[in-house]
Amino acid sequence: MARRSLLLASLIALPLAASAASASFNSGDEGWTTPVGGTQTWMPTGGNGGGWVQVEDTDGNTDIHLTAPSAWLGDWSAYNGGTFSFDARNVNGLSTDWPGFGEVTISGTAGSVVLDIAAPGQPTADGLWHHYSVSLTSAAGWTGSAPLASVLAHVTGLTINGELHAGPGEIVGFDNIQVTAVPEPASAALLLGGLVLLAGWRRKR
Repeated sequence: MARRSLLLASLIALPLAASAASASFNSGDEGWTTPVGGTQTWMPTGGNGGGWVQVEDTDGNTDIHLTAPSAWLGDWSAYNGGTFSFDARNVNGLSTDWPGFGEVTISGTAGSVVLDIAAPGQPTADGLWHHYSVSLTSAAGWTGSAPLASVLAHVTGLTINGELHAGPGEIVGFDNIQVTAVPEPASAALLLGGLVLLAGWRRKR
């Protein structure tokens, strides 16, 4: 029975693992950095489900940008039409009066695209985690020097702007950064089949 459960779980997990990249920060910063504008600290607890990354703004003249590691870069063609998302919170409650927060920049050999995926005034000074998500489609409003699909074909950089306050001092938390592809028909069928098998096996028990 244990082997059957493991097999079914593997069938279900396979298409999911192949269609997403994520950073949950449960065991470290996973290579994400804040090269300018602030200091970064990995926090093992208190995230939106485990660990998280804390960034403190130490430079009032430069926006703080959380930057993806090289493992996240390369061919993102499979994510065209998918979703990019992350969780964030205003840790120390400074006023959210800078429009840069939530600006996502994707750079590639073809050029770059940018889109601010957070509404004005986000994240609010409530100390709670908030979720931000955007589709990786031209219709979402991405603008830049090249079409989104061309940029995704060879991604060379990914940054999230964490600057929420006009001046230094704010502390921002990031967690659960994820890019997810639209499931291919074969993967979706495999997932559905695994779920049906699992439901049938449980019914027999």
